[in-house]
Amino acid sequence: MESPPRRRSRGCLRTSLEVGKGLVACLLGLFQCAWQCVEFWTPLTVIVLLLWLIYRPDRFHPHVDSAVLAALQLEAPANAIVVQPAQLRYDLAVDLSFRNSHRRNTIRYLDVGATAFYNGTKLGPADDALPAPFRQGPKNTTVLHPAFRGAVPIDSGVAAELGRELAAGTVHVRVTVELTLMYKVWLAKEVFFYKYDCWLWFPPPANATPAVFNAGTQCWAA
Repeated sequence: MESPPRRRSRGCLRTSLEVGKGLVACLLGLFQCAWQCVEFWTPLTVIVLLLWLIYRPDRFHPHVDSAVLAALQLEAPANAIVVQPAQLRYDLAVDLSFRNSHRRNTIRYLDVGATAFYNGTKLGPADDALPAPFRQGPKNTTVLHPAFRGAVPIDSGVAAELGRELAAGTVHVRVTVELTLMYKVWLAKEVFFYKYDCWLWFPPPANATPAVFNAGTQCWAA
């Protein structure tokens, strides 16, 4: 009468062994699949890394070659009866160069912008839109000529700082350059956004004699 239970226990043991073998086979299959993925992706990853090291873009810095400050002076309000802030009249022209120092990469300029500031006060963007988009080949230099002209209201603090700089014999102007660049390496495209500050200093401009900046200066990341 005890034989049937023994047959039942043997059947359960056989079933457990079959399930265990199935789990082991499944795990081995997953391991083989994972190993095949590693064998496939590892060389590809190494190739991509080597290509990036070879074709990676160099650190990019615009350069101000020269600039002319024809006017930076206060103007009295037109209406003396109504209290109005003083106006700062400005006239600035800049030669801005962009150098692609890479030996292989072509740079595509998607957007180029330049804005002038005095003591934190925005004088305005360039009068004419800078050319974009355009391409720049390897080992090539492109020179743009943004110009800033107009008048903006300023507060008493900015007016006092301008008076101090004029008395000291040197005025400082900052030009901010914003770039959106695209590098293409084979089928891969990378887009970068850069923002730079270019600091310029001038002697006070006279009515008939514009102030010239010809020392040249590199623009630095803002």
